[in-house]
Amino acid sequence: MRGMILLAMSLIVIGTTPSLTLAETRSSDAVIVVPMDALPSYGSLVSAWYKQPVYDPSEKRVGTVSDMLLSADGSINAVMLDVGGFLGVGEKHVAVPLSAILLTKKKNKAWLTINTTKEAVKNASGYSYDKNDGVWNPM
Repeated sequence: MRGMILLAMSLIVIGTTPSLTLAETRSSDAVIVVPMDALPSYGSLVSAWYKQPVYDPSEKRVGTVSDMLLSADGSINAVMLDVGGFLGVGEKHVAVPLSAILLTKKKNKAWLTINTTKEAVKNASGYSYDKNDGVWNPM
């Protein structure tokens, strides 16, 4: 009899134990992000590039960095330059390889240069940004 009571009580306890939910089963697979104690080595900051002017070798302004295209592994595939236009009217967006732009310091500021002319960049293929899809498309 005592055995049957224990069996009945254990079945009641098992029956009332909540089952694991989907969120609970996935929590063991979750990645825990831990802040860094020290910064990894790096070559440059985004703030040294974003919305910064880019100059040709004769120090004439070619355009302004408006975006950078990242691959899935985080490397930069292209830099988008805004060229031409006035106050955003008639402006064109052109893609150049990151390796084409050199970052130096001039008067304690970031100084971006590209070994081309403003005319060459203006004559390059342009792109427009699709806000709905979040992609750059050829014009």
